[in-house]
Amino acid sequence: MGILDGVKVIDFTHAYSGPFCTLNLANFGAEVIKVERINGGDQSRSWAPIKNGYSGYYASFNRGKKSITLDIASEEGKKIIFDLIKGADIVCSNFKVGTLERYGIGYEDMKKVKPDIIYATISGFGNKGALSKYAAYDIVIQAMSGIMDVNGFADGGPTKVGPAIGDSYTGLILLLGIITAYYNRLKTGKGQKVDATMLGSLFSMLEYPILEYANADKIISRSGNACLYYAPDDIYKVKDGYIALSVKSDELWKEFCSKIGLTNSDNIKRFNSNEERIKLNDELKVLLETHMADMTRQEVEERLKDIDIAVSGVIGIEEALEDEHLKARNMVIDVVDPMLGKMKLVGNPMNLSENPPPEINSPSPLLGENTVDIMKSLGYNENEIEELQLKKVI
Repeated sequence: MGILDGVKVIDFTHAYSGPFCTLNLANFGAEVIKVERINGGDQSRSWAPIKNGYSGYYASFNRGKKSITLDIASEEGKKIIFDLIKGADIVCSNFKVGTLERYGIGYEDMKKVKPDIIYATISGFGNKGALSKYAAYDIVIQAMSGIMDVNGFADGGPTKVGPAIGDSYTGLILLLGIITAYYNRLKTGKGQKVDATMLGSLFSMLEYPILEYANADKIISRSGNACLYYAPDDIYKVKDGYIALSVKSDELWKEFCSKIGLTNSDNIKRFNSNEERIKLNDELKVLLETHMADMTRQEVEERLKDIDIAVSGVIGIEEALEDEHLKARNMVIDVVDPMLGKMKLVGNPMNLSENPPPEINSPSPLLGENTVDIMKSLGYNENEIEELQLKKVI
């Protein structure tokens, strides 16, 4: 029994941002009915990696959902949509602004059959402003938000954050909006529209670059891995790779020097204050990398584990999937997919002490796998279903 048991979600999402949001709803027990095109379905069904002719990408972000295939442009298809909406609590979409409205199944249309529906949308730019009509993908949103300009090294060009954070973070923002709107409906009985944009979500993450400019007219651009406010706080090369560490005070600096065996009093005095370490950060990095050149990542971690300094080796994906702490938190899970077989995927990081853990290992649905069962649950008989199939409505 999940905390969202009994909540029904009609899911028009595709690709990444929307499915990531509805994946979390399904994890916690919501019934998520994914509405897909008859020919091809969700566009991510064709995205790499492909195994046995099936998309590992799609399989990752659509676990625990049901799939119904529909021609939403047909009158019969629209009727089925409204039949679904009547029994639903939440509708999710990440189509370009105005897409569902053109088919006559937008928010205002849905409210006529379900006044308290929560209608949640993700788009690149929202329904206001000159950019609202344009489609968006993560790399463009990272460029437009300002994040790309502050990511990378000073002597290089702008660099995107590796994973598609414009999709994943916006999906989480929409999830937060949905839960807030659902809580409000429980109190007031009223539904509403929830609108999250990729551009707004990434812009909201900019933290120090905006704070510095807004308060001190200071422009922050690319600074690599170094922190602008504390040192040492960077990535350092060691014998078998790289180590990340952060020293947040002068007292910790002294402990740090002692633990790693940096005992040269002249060096310690020269970098005695955080202000001096920031000013001489390039020299400090050379000093530390020279000193730790014969130490392994594990050795540095062991030396610093008993003091209040955050430290970790920079690990690769293959190491992360075998990390004992991530496994203990159920962040690395094994899912048996009907098309892909056994596969390792990422679990859900949210745990609630008074509720069952999220359902994270149900496979994704095959295209249209649940169409007939869903139609029967809406009251359609076998003859009606067969006729709709022959007309390619479902």
